[in-house]
Amino acid sequence: MPQIKSRKKDLRKAEARHDRNLVKKRTAKMALRAAREGGSPEAPEVAAAYKALDKAAKAGVLHQRTAARRKSRLMAKLNAAK
Repeated sequence: MPQIKSRKKDLRKAEARHDRNLVKKRTAKMALRAAREGGSPEAPEVAAAYKALDKAAKAGVLHQRTAARRKSRLMAKLNAAK
């Protein structure tokens, strides 16, 4: 545990950021799962998954290329299932 006052505050800030980032990451993960079960590329779940991935990438929770790769793989799976 930090002893210095500013380091204690840094720790609190880091924990708060960690919690916010986990929420964004879980939201993206759940949206991807729902989109895979949605069945078709035109399903509203796919748009929600794209939005969640883009938001996570913008916030820095996921790298932009990771988000792009996941979106690409999602569409490939959905188009192959047609």
